[in-house]
Amino acid sequence: MSKTPFTAGMKLSDVIFENRNLLLLLPRFGIPVGFGNKTIAQVCEEHGVSIGLFLFVCNAYCYEGFTAESGAVREEDLPALLDYIRASHHYYLDERLPHIERHLIKVADKAGSPYGDLLKRFFEDYKSEVEDHFAFEEANIFPVVMKDIDRSRKDFIGAHDSIEEKLADLTKIIFRYLPDNISSEEIIELTFDIFQLAEDLGRHTALEEAVFMEGQDSDRDKRKDSSDNFEADRADEALSQRETEILVLVAKGYMSKEIADMLNISMNTVNTHRKNITAKTGIKSIAGLTVYAMLNKLM
Repeated sequence: MSKTPFTAGMKLSDVIFENRNLLLLLPRFGIPVGFGNKTIAQVCEEHGVSIGLFLFVCNAYCYEGFTAESGAVREEDLPALLDYIRASHHYYLDERLPHIERHLIKVADKAGSPYGDLLKRFFEDYKSEVEDHFAFEEANIFPVVMKDIDRSRKDFIGAHDSIEEKLADLTKIIFRYLPDNISSEEIIELTFDIFQLAEDLGRHTALEEAVFMEGQDSDRDKRKDSSDNFEADRADEALSQRETEILVLVAKGYMSKEIADMLNISMNTVNTHRKNITAKTGIKSIAGLTVYAMLNKLM
């Protein structure tokens, strides 16, 4: 992460050398590689890209002190920003996810049943969720933003959280349950690709929330930090009999209220057990917990 924000007078090559992940952004702006010693301003002007918008996106991705107030998107740049986000969606759906899927299928086929089948099903469900989320954004969020950029949408953050949790769960499932017949090189290649996607998606999410949900960023970071600390403190503990029972019911698709009624306990107690399950397994999503339950032969 950069410790200082980028400016228009900086050479683009120097900025990319410091932050190599910015190479992934250039095609989304329609900027080809091969800009010599030109400054950011010169490259943007040459390709008809708003300098302010380009800096905003780059700083959102790389500047560790970035907030929505660090640089506001001008109203006239909003259509170009949405085009950039659409291009990012296509990049994830048409390039990164298929690339990871090819690696994952190769590993899953070697792993065999049941691990390989569960792994492929988990990723297929994840990919479908990402596709649905991007489609929802473009059909429902973008028109709202064009009319009123200050309008907050809390369901927007909820969907982001789910996507990030499932990707984290996927790496944990691979690390903990991959059979011995898979080579270290294949595991490293697959997980490295997943980590890179997670990092890029995380920056993409931060950018969207900075623009569409100004003022929500710090709350989101607090939720993540709190959850990570809770998980780290409990990761080595085994599930209790009651937690195992609730895990199986969660994996079968029952809601907390239904579980409380079935077990004759309060919903607060169920939710406490669910937090303990997440902390002990390190897995947050229902899909991930379902795979966990099946691999551990709990269902």
